[in-house]
Amino acid sequence: MLDPLVTSPQPERRPNEFGIRHQEIDERTCLVAVEGDLDLASAPELKWTLVELLHKGYSHYVIDLSALTHMDSMGLGVLVGFRKRLHADARLAIACMPRPLTRLLEMTGVDACLGTFASVDEALGAGTGRGLPLDTDAAMALGLASTAMPFATSRRAEALRWLRILRLNGEAARVLSVFGVGETLPAGVDEETEAPLSTEQRADGDAIATITDLAGRIARRRGATAVGTGDILVAVIQFYSPDFDVVLAAHGTDRDEVIGRLAA
Repeated sequence: MLDPLVTSPQPERRPNEFGIRHQEIDERTCLVAVEGDLDLASAPELKWTLVELLHKGYSHYVIDLSALTHMDSMGLGVLVGFRKRLHADARLAIACMPRPLTRLLEMTGVDACLGTFASVDEALGAGTGRGLPLDTDAAMALGLASTAMPFATSRRAEALRWLRILRLNGEAARVLSVFGVGETLPAGVDEETEAPLSTEQRADGDAIATITDLAGRIARRRGATAVGTGDILVAVIQFYSPDFDVVLAAHGTDRDEVIGRLAA
């Protein structure tokens, strides 16, 4: 039997007033429910609650936002900042994000680094390792990426490394070959001239884990039984935009053409 959500005694809340509850699911996993307005005034409370839970040793976090009424950039910053504090093998999943706030994440590109799920059960399942398996080509691509990414000096350099790997493996290779994407860098795309990765970006840690999580969600949405390199390619396009858009444009194509070909 799960313990009830832990709360501190407090007076009855006014509509949209901020509140946090948390529940231990197992020794690694904690469910955090946020309600009301997550904004400049309340964001520090969420930040310190998450930091305290981190110090207690949890490594998997599910943030339930089903009762959230508003979130501004400060609230979003807390979630992104906490994700960056986690080790590569830790997980942060966002459950039940209200639709208007989902659009905010999509517009800012943050959905690529924050795992979002339609329900708490789905988020808990992903956080405890019950996600989709990788097919052989996808596993090969991710293995190659894990050795290549540490040497990338910029986001565009990472994007180019993904492109070189995916053009050799599975469905992504078949689609990229249609557009003539090859090993040679297109004219005007020089990875060494791009801004280097910041300390924060390097601390964000594992691009491989982020891409894997995002590819898994993409595969689930299309009803797949396993994650393929096509899912990884779409995840890379989303995560590295606009850098990957520049790379595709230099090859004479764009994300819509690539994703359209994958869908076909």
